[in-house]
Amino acid sequence: MDFDLDDPSLLLRDDVLADPRPLYDVLRRRAPVWRLLGQDTYLVSDPGLIRDAVGRPKEFSSNLVSLLHRDAGGALVPFPMAPLGDPTHVLAVADPPVHTRQRRLLQPHLTAGAVARLEPALCEIVDRQLASMIAAGRGEVVRDLSDPVPALAICLLLGLPPDDGPSLIPVVAAVDPLLDGVTDVDGMAVAVGAALRLHEYVQAKLDMALAQAAGQRAGVLGVLADAIASDALPAFEALGILVQLFSAGTETTSSLIANAVETLARRPALQQRLRDEPERIPEALDDLLRDDGPFQFHYRWTTTDATLGDVRIPGGSRVLLMWAAANRPVPGEPGSTRAEGTAGNAHYAFGRGLHFCIGEPLARLESRIVIERLLARTPRIALDPRHPPVRRRSILLRRHASLHVTLET
Repeated sequence: MDFDLDDPSLLLRDDVLADPRPLYDVLRRRAPVWRLLGQDTYLVSDPGLIRDAVGRPKEFSSNLVSLLHRDAGGALVPFPMAPLGDPTHVLAVADPPVHTRQRRLLQPHLTAGAVARLEPALCEIVDRQLASMIAAGRGEVVRDLSDPVPALAICLLLGLPPDDGPSLIPVVAAVDPLLDGVTDVDGMAVAVGAALRLHEYVQAKLDMALAQAAGQRAGVLGVLADAIASDALPAFEALGILVQLFSAGTETTSSLIANAVETLARRPALQQRLRDEPERIPEALDDLLRDDGPFQFHYRWTTTDATLGDVRIPGGSRVLLMWAAANRPVPGEPGSTRAEGTAGNAHYAFGRGLHFCIGEPLARLESRIVIERLLARTPRIALDPRHPPVRRRSILLRRHASLHVTLET
């Protein structure tokens, strides 16, 4: 496959959006730090260079200063978000010491041990969502399973009523075009409006928690409200953190679940192996995360002139740390399944370093439960030949728009 690395719209090419992995292989071999023509945007695909950048947060800030979107000519151009150092940058897009303080507050409530306590409730959620699909012998996975389960799980984690889950799904979905890269300027304005509506919803829930007595507050929402009440956390930071948990905590897990179901539907032998040996499901999910994980990259912003490898990157540049490219086979080792610079079954799908995904244990738990219970209740899963899978167009997130399957029971 031919890729013109001087094409400023290459990332928006239909075949690249459909499957960017062949391009990632080319970047790994030919341009491990690739500058988009005509602008200060650099894609870093080499695992060693990504680890180098992650370890230099003073030079490579996590602040989301700008995003990429599509201009009228079909090229990727910057869309400004918030200035470097702005206090609205929280958690995943904050730098130390702000990031350190916020993560220290949340981490105890998102460890594998902490989220394991949610497993019985999550099993009930998954069983309810599967019931109608199994009864019908078919279903649309995104609508019936991979969107509702993460939304309901986030409500459970935060301490919100489960009835809020279904209404949140379209709100979060309306924000997504901000990050997709394919959105024109009018679409970006619409997505900004959706983000404001999500902020309003979260603000109302935070106000309700603050109005409660300290002992009555529940979930992570209660943790944040307690921190505000004790002056350990500004209210605007809590608001930003909650919005981030809603969006990142639903979209990425939804992507992982749908990708896993499609993979199983295409590979009957893998289905049966995992039915026979369900203890291997976590390993299978790691294989999927390495090969076709949800997040393709995260943004960084250079605070000063910096060098990665032999490439000088000017201060004030966007740097895209290409996690999905780092997970590709080692150049020159086409049969390799190991992500370079990792041990065993490890990979870069959840990021690296200070900003390693704080929700990783919950995403793993939800996905494992969905696959376990789906396989336990069906002898065969197949793609519905009447409705081929449809992927959403995005440079950032590998995500299904729809995924129809048939289920034997």
